Amino acid sequence: MDIVLIIISMVLMFIGLMGTFLPAIPGTGLIFFVALIYGIITSFENLSVISVIILLTLAIITIILDNITSLITTKKVGGSRYGIIGAIVGGIIGFLSLNFIGLIIGQFIGTMIGELFVRKSINASFRIGFAGFIGYLLGVVLNSTIAVIMIVIFIFDVII
Repeated sequence: MDIVLIIISMVLMFIGLMGTFLPAIPGTGLIFFVALIYGIITSFENLSVISVIILLTLAIITIILDNITSLITTKKVGGSRYGIIGAIVGGIIGFLSLNFIGLIIGQFIGTMIGELFVRKSINASFRIGFAGFIGYLLGVVLNSTIAVIMIVIFIFDVII
């Protein structure tokens, strides 16, 4: 039973790792909940409560980072509130129509449209859209790195 539970947990955590790239799949939140459920099922015999608290803290950090990285990079180059709203709307529409590639393209185009709406030049809108894209990539790198750390913590606590 233990090995089956560990394998199921690892598969679900790998799906969570993929969720750091794809917004339709919960990323670090899924990793945390899988660890928590594993701990509850096993009465925290192999997984310590401290590890679960660390995983929760890391999951919360990724939520904060996810929301801040694009915002900071967009604001840093002079992006407006409309550019940020455009990025959110464009990302959603893009993802629904073209999945992951659509998300990236949609955020970029949405940011540009938002900035053009407040009468910024095409060059400025492009620059701000590109900064938002860089912020998104930075968020993905940070989230996926933290997700890997979370999985390693789980493995070390449960298996080793």
